[in-house]
Amino acid sequence: MRARSALFTLFGDAVLPSGGDAWLTTLSGCMSALGFTPEATRTALHRMAAEGWVTPSKVGRYAAYRLTPRGVDRLEEAAARIYGLRASDWDGRWRLLVCPAAGRDERLSRSLRWMGHGRLSADVWASPHPLGDRLSRLLDDSGYADEAVRLVADRPADPAEDARIVATAWDLAGLRDAHAAFLDRWADVEVPDAPATAFTTRITLVHHWRSFLFLDPGLPRALLPPDWLGGDAAERFRSLYEAVEAAAWSFYDGLDAAAPALPRGAGSPARPRSRAASPFARGLDALQTRRPA
Repeated sequence: MRARSALFTLFGDAVLPSGGDAWLTTLSGCMSALGFTPEATRTALHRMAAEGWVTPSKVGRYAAYRLTPRGVDRLEEAAARIYGLRASDWDGRWRLLVCPAAGRDERLSRSLRWMGHGRLSADVWASPHPLGDRLSRLLDDSGYADEAVRLVADRPADPAEDARIVATAWDLAGLRDAHAAFLDRWADVEVPDAPATAFTTRITLVHHWRSFLFLDPGLPRALLPPDWLGGDAAERFRSLYEAVEAAAWSFYDGLDAAAPALPRGAGSPARPRSRAASPFARGLDALQTRRPA
């Protein structure tokens, strides 16, 4: 893990469920347990603030960081990315985007992949999902709305054509290898009793699972191959997360209690919290029902 990426995981799985803000001392304690120095933590937080993900503040001699609305939106979008897309029934149509600029703009290309698009050719991207306003906002923000063309195509009569589209646009073999590596990594992990170890296990587990947000396009069941391991990986994530959840919270709460109470607005979540408040874990209870037949 890099410090900035680890902080995104920490904010999503612990800070956001706790109200969206945390003292620097709490963040540094969490990051120290993960092996990062205070200097690395402060540098990463400064970068996240400059990018608009968090806002720093001071209360007396204490420094705190709060997620911005943009940061909350990003984490919430991450929560829904895989679970929400695959949970919905596919209407059998392909959404095509013709956008030559995506080949020149790496940021736009990365955002399209984040949304679940696959690349069919140099200028053409495909998705089975009706992304609607989300895609419109991305194209507007990127300045390419006028040169992008969006089309909707009916599903090919021959199922083999669907398979060819998927094979061209996405690397499902590589994704299968990634799922297999996840299963190997977490197959025989003993559930720790110590709160600090439970916390580092949980954050590392979520961080590893979060990597699939960038790899998995969230294809509908009808488009998944028969050797799909995503369901098995999700079940392993779910079971281990549940096993370490309570002890991990006790570690975080211990750090949080060592500093003065942060001023919290109305509607802040009451403690104890559950995984339902964590964007990266909210879909756990539905994982079993979303496995391909």
